[in-house]
Amino acid sequence: MMRVFEMLSILVITRPVLSATLIVALFWAHAPDQASAGGAEFEGRIEAVDRSDVYSRAEGIVEEVLVEQGDYVEAGTPLLQLRNDLEKLAVDAASAELAKAEALLLQAQDKLDRAAQLSTRGAATEVALLDAETNLALAKAARALAETELEIAQTNYNDTLIRAPISGHVEDPRVGPGSLVEFNSGDPPLFQLVNLNSLRVAFELPYAHWVSGLNTSKTHSEELSNSGRFRVETEIGQALQDAIVLTGSAVWFDENSGTIRVWAHLENSELTLRPGMKVRVTPMIYPVTGADQDHSMVRP
Repeated sequence: MMRVFEMLSILVITRPVLSATLIVALFWAHAPDQASAGGAEFEGRIEAVDRSDVYSRAEGIVEEVLVEQGDYVEAGTPLLQLRNDLEKLAVDAASAELAKAEALLLQAQDKLDRAAQLSTRGAATEVALLDAETNLALAKAARALAETELEIAQTNYNDTLIRAPISGHVEDPRVGPGSLVEFNSGDPPLFQLVNLNSLRVAFELPYAHWVSGLNTSKTHSEELSNSGRFRVETEIGQALQDAIVLTGSAVWFDENSGTIRVWAHLENSELTLRPGMKVRVTPMIYPVTGADQDHSMVRP
């Protein structure tokens, strides 16, 4: 190493132009790998973190669609009403059966009480008392069955009103009044709900780049961190948010491309971002101290 510096000193004195060129070449040859990553650019895509496909557990004809494309709904908001005449009749019939079972239960209880009184006075046989106890047990079972039947009928009736499972914006309604809704796992969803307040940008990152950002001091725990920051821009160059930090990574590594899928959460307070948008992701290279590191990325 000393020999190299002696040679450089001679060159600086005798050949200043050549020495400057050589020094620049040596600098770039031994510059940190992160510096070369500053020119890297990755194609990312905006994704929805909270989304839900809405299906129906009931079958029937659509009576009314209660929302439109783009509407924002809270969880539990009614989205669609199916015709429910038969389901309502089933509830009424089950309620009547329950009332009948409760009346028979009261009658059986009364007969058992009278049989017990007669038995104490010797006016009733043990067989009669046993019959009364058996009838009471049967009446209790009949009431329990009627209660179950009513609960099933009420559930079927409630299922004809389809509600939002999550809060979000309505996307791609596929039914209208008069449509036939069938319970089939192969059918497309009736609606899709997307929460635009919870988005992330996902992109493919070279595995070596990803590994270099991991905090190896936490290897004995499941928690990993990444000190690299990324800038996200739209295709027209509009910066979305500075200092994006990776918050998650895929389990699988793509051996063909040498990359791993990673993502970072984005703020979307103005709801200007939409799932499916393409963006450019660029590493931001600058010194990062231990105090600046973020420990939010965890291995799934």
